[in-house]
Amino acid sequence: VSTNVDNYLKAKRARELESEMVQNKIKLMLGQIQPHFLYNAIGTIRALCIKNPKEARNALDYFAKFLRANMDSLTEEGCIPFEKELDHVKSYLYIEKLRCGELLDVEFDIKATDFECPPLMLQTMVENAVKHGLMPKKDGGKIKISTSETKSCYEIKAADDGVGYDTDKPLEE
Repeated sequence: VSTNVDNYLKAKRARELESEMVQNKIKLMLGQIQPHFLYNAIGTIRALCIKNPKEARNALDYFAKFLRANMDSLTEEGCIPFEKELDHVKSYLYIEKLRCGELLDVEFDIKATDFECPPLMLQTMVENAVKHGLMPKKDGGKIKISTSETKSCYEIKAADDGVGYDTDKPLEE
């Protein structure tokens, strides 16, 4: 009887942990699709419908691809191929570039792609660089996304020439 109770409690705890993991994935995905980005993307596409319908259709394709990748991240059990994550970031940047125009310059220096990474990892880095580094800067700036392989690991960088922050000063948030 004691073994049955122990097994029942372990199974119950496993179900609770699985449910918590699913909820955390949903929170992560929803955190990635910020309402301001959705509204800005839709507003940009709406304006293009009148000015340039062909570009609007293209933008809708990228926007759908972006949303699909975010939704797919909910069902990912582990890491994904880096190239898949890079495609996701390119969809995000395409839309941001439409919105920001010349204020957003993007450079890629991709020297390694044959590895895996957590879903939305690079997208989070790039979004932070755009949102917190470049957009507060009056004349915009450049983001450089690069990868390389060392003897022990793969390096992924998303660097920007934006406003920055004082690394010696504690963060307020």
